[in-house]
Amino acid sequence: MPTDGPRQMSVLLIGHQSPEMEPVFSSVQEICCGVQTIEISGIDEISTVTTSPDLIIVCQNWPDEFAPDVLDDLVYRFPLSRFICCFGAWCESDGRTRMIWPFSIRVPARRATSRIQQEWEIIQSSSEILPLTAGRDEVFLWESTDLSFRLDDQGIALRVSVVSGDRQYCRMLEDQIRVWGGKVVPPSHQPKADVVVYDLDPWESVLGELMIRTDPAPVIGMMGLAHPELIAAAKRWGVRQVVTKLAPEAELLHAIRYIRKFKENLTADC
Repeated sequence: MPTDGPRQMSVLLIGHQSPEMEPVFSSVQEICCGVQTIEISGIDEISTVTTSPDLIIVCQNWPDEFAPDVLDDLVYRFPLSRFICCFGAWCESDGRTRMIWPFSIRVPARRATSRIQQEWEIIQSSSEILPLTAGRDEVFLWESTDLSFRLDDQGIALRVSVVSGDRQYCRMLEDQIRVWGGKVVPPSHQPKADVVVYDLDPWESVLGELMIRTDPAPVIGMMGLAHPELIAAAKRWGVRQVVTKLAPEAELLHAIRYIRKFKENLTADC
């Protein structure tokens, strides 16, 4: 008697694919490799979704784009799904002026990659679950738990090179990488690094360095004012991810983990 095969995993993306939301859509393609991706431009198209998505990502480009009861409707329709609301720059004050989306699922679009990675690990049962009702303190503890790198199959630590014109900032990042269990590689040995953490400030000066860079190691950029247009420009010159300097320290750790996992997926021909 024939048996059903494994269930097809799926991700539902709701909202307009604006330039600011590009990191969201590209991260889904890279992180959720091989799954069914469903894209709808608005909640009014939700009736066309005939499957129960594992992950639902809402892209909010402006305040009040979605009705106040939209999350209740989504939870009622898809009670087993995980949720993320990726919001743009115009929605930065929503947590103070309105509360359509709980703090536990709101994340700036520029930080979408690491959050999608975390949620996908939860779905794959390899990470602690953050409840929908979690408050700010619970979110902080969840993001700060298990801040360490994992050794590779041969027991070798992750090799990270830090490049910055600010000596004190460079030293701080190197110390943090050592605390996480990584091995710091000097800038002169960048080709031997698994990941390069590059200080992109001031952008006008660093741009020239990126344009002539030939080292193969993937780059994570650190930027003070990570405006969407600067993030897009950095990626055009080979920066894989941009992390804001004011983001929680866990943001850099998850970005490095993501780069490493992405390289492993490429090796395995995902």
